[in-house]
Amino acid sequence: MTEATLIVNHPVGLHARPAAVFVQKAREFNSKITIQNMSREQSKEVPVSAFNLLQIGVRSGHEVRIRAEGDDAVQAVAALTQLVRENFGEV
Repeated sequence: MTEATLIVNHPVGLHARPAAVFVQKAREFNSKITIQNMSREQSKEVPVSAFNLLQIGVRSGHEVRIRAEGDDAVQAVAALTQLVRENFGEV
């Protein structure tokens, strides 16, 4: 299992277009990928999907933990980390 914890700095957080870009990138990998909003007390770790991303309510400035388990887990976490750090390509 590989994981990364980072801050989402996009102005709308992980909603709408940034969420769609995140899900699209996650689908490029075979690993099981999950995400958790560490900035909310009741947040659970959930599989990456558009619906789940909206449910966990990641806003700008929130800390998230991305985990991946599988044969391409390292690459998946690296790609998603880069996407978040680059503000989802400013969509």
